[in-house]
Amino acid sequence: MVKRRDLLAAGAVSALAGLPSVSLAQAPAPAGAPAQNDWNDGLAHPIPYEPPQGAGKERGLVLGGGGAYLASWMVGYFTALKSKGVDVAQADIAVGTSAGSVVGAALMGGRLWRLRSELDILGEFPKLFALLIPTMAPNPSQVRARHIANTASQASPDVIQSIGRAAMAARNPAGPSDYFTTVRRLIGEEKWPSPKLHTTAIDCYTGQRVIVSQAANIPINEACAASSSLPGSMGPTWLKERLCMDGGICQTSTHSDVVAGVKKALIVSLTDGSSDAVKIGLRTSGLPNTLQDEVKALQAGGSKVMLKVVGLLPGITHVDSLMDPKWIEPCLKNGHERGLADAGEMAAFWGT
Repeated sequence: MVKRRDLLAAGAVSALAGLPSVSLAQAPAPAGAPAQNDWNDGLAHPIPYEPPQGAGKERGLVLGGGGAYLASWMVGYFTALKSKGVDVAQADIAVGTSAGSVVGAALMGGRLWRLRSELDILGEFPKLFALLIPTMAPNPSQVRARHIANTASQASPDVIQSIGRAAMAARNPAGPSDYFTTVRRLIGEEKWPSPKLHTTAIDCYTGQRVIVSQAANIPINEACAASSSLPGSMGPTWLKERLCMDGGICQTSTHSDVVAGVKKALIVSLTDGSSDAVKIGLRTSGLPNTLQDEVKALQAGGSKVMLKVVGLLPGITHVDSLMDPKWIEPCLKNGHERGLADAGEMAAFWGT
């Protein structure tokens, strides 16, 4: 039996071209900076991702962002599905954003059981969660970063960069020098779990969309930390020579374009992409969300798509904070219940 202290201490190109998107990799460099094309680390990828990474692959898995709330729900959901013989870790390509990157790392590395055990403990003892990810009242620099992200209404390169500047200027308790260590304690490893997994992030300085895979030779905890570095809360996190923030700080909350070309794609999203997500507390960025356009583009490229929207828990009308540990236990429970209810449908779509 694992001890608690051990757990806590240790044809699609043309279809996607129609998306109403911004080529973040072409964002202009700030005044006085070297041209972005002067160096290339292989991490920046415009939207849509080309060439399609899912081409010729059977199953694609897309895991969106949503803090401890969504991470807990997904862990409960996937655990229930596996108990019924449906293993989403069989995906041939997977992309995770923010909370989805953490769950994706555990899932694709065969360590979902470990993350489930940790969440059980953190839900029961929320003070332990606060030790991992400080949740005290924000200081002024954090308030500024959160406000800029929440009120942004356009996903243009200059707006993304303005959020990035605020993220870099925020004095977060879990900052650039230590947040990746926090994530390592949470997921329990640094080794990349599978060549099938991709994580997302946004370069704070340039506004570019960053995609990380095993080929980048970046530890998985650093990739997940960058992907979940919410402006004004955690991080930002270094990925090679890029200081990066949450992968959801752009027009897509899921980066579904990364799996374009797969025969079937399962997308798990906190919201359906509607504009009221910020008002009810289900999104921490006011940027437009192209989720529905992404689904249509995947379908136009020949993929069968199943979109699972988590939304608000029954009886809940607003989420005060997606990172509040009070949501861990009820989200694990609701995710597990929905997983059991969806098992037959998922077996038919995904296979066993």
